[in-house]
Amino acid sequence: MHSIIHDTGAGFWLGHSLMVIIMITVLALILAGTYLLLSALLGRRHGDGEEPLQALAERYARGDIERDEFLKRQQDLLDLHSPRT
Repeated sequence: MHSIIHDTGAGFWLGHSLMVIIMITVLALILAGTYLLLSALLGRRHGDGEEPLQALAERYARGDIERDEFLKRQQDLLDLHSPRT
């Protein structure tokens, strides 16, 4: 009787290769899901654009940038977050 343990043919290597690929894929999905979950929980996404505008306003208030540059950058940020028509 032929034993599967001693099979060294193409089917043996194909099965093991496929198993390794699946394991790597599952691990990658777990890591990606963990990263997305943690980034959402820690609030690292700026979906509404208010935080960049606030940071810009603070730079202007401190005197780091001039009025003209503040207005230009403010308009750039508002253009980025306005719906395109």
